[in-house]
Amino acid sequence: MTAAVRLLAAEDRPALDAFLQAHAPRAMFLRANLAHSGLVDGVHPYQGRYAAAFAGDAITGVAAHYWNGFVILLAGDHAAVLAATAAAGRHVAGLIGLPAEVAAARAALAARDRPVSVDSREGLYRLPLAGLQVPPALLDGRVHCRPAAVPDLPLLAGWRFDFDVAMNGATESAAARAHAQEMVERWVAEGSQFVLCDGNRPVAGCCFNATLPDMVQIGNVWTPPELRGRGHARAVVAGALQYARHRGVTDAILFTGDDNHAAQQAYVALGFTRIGDYAILLFADQGG
Repeated sequence: MTAAVRLLAAEDRPALDAFLQAHAPRAMFLRANLAHSGLVDGVHPYQGRYAAAFAGDAITGVAAHYWNGFVILLAGDHAAVLAATAAAGRHVAGLIGLPAEVAAARAALAARDRPVSVDSREGLYRLPLAGLQVPPALLDGRVHCRPAAVPDLPLLAGWRFDFDVAMNGATESAAARAHAQEMVERWVAEGSQFVLCDGNRPVAGCCFNATLPDMVQIGNVWTPPELRGRGHARAVVAGALQYARHRGVTDAILFTGDDNHAAQQAYVALGFTRIGDYAILLFADQGG
């Protein structure tokens, strides 16, 4: 039987919550954005338009087109129709989901010929924080991790721009610089951006790019090239997760490229295990 597909309204929130909770490790962006803004379709951070497939009253797949132009998929066999429904009439900056979901959505959106800046296959990793392996440098105080503050913003904006160039195909422009600035300002304001310091000197950073009371998702991990090879990335992630664990968070999620072997080794050393696959597709003309 063909699934019923439609846009979601406020009264659908309980069904959506139940579906996302059942797929929590894969649903961090969806769950966290929903927790921030509810089923509000708008232009402010975390707001989006949600489409779902139903079997009776139960949701069996979902896609959301968010304020930033990204379509996030937890859609299974319904990826094509759900992406088309959620993004109808709107510019799509990128697609995130399982590899098969992203491929189906790209075809449904007639985007196969759009140039891309990133087409990455990723591993999805999970860590119950009770099993976090803290690096010795943190344990003995050689380095320390803290939430970022407003005075850190110029440095962090530069780091985020460098991250976007290296990881997301960004090029030098005022718009790219402004985008990096906006992202770190939001993360600092939310208390989700962290800095690793050697003495008073910041040497690495990371953030929670999705946050819930029970689970956080690590992103924006960056060490300047001249400071790499010293375990700073592993230490900043561990320090951020210690902070989350002290506040009652029980699980962490992250994803990293299949070809990023150094990052994989660092995360496995912290206790993360791979639980699945992920795909990120960023279109070169993200701004529309």
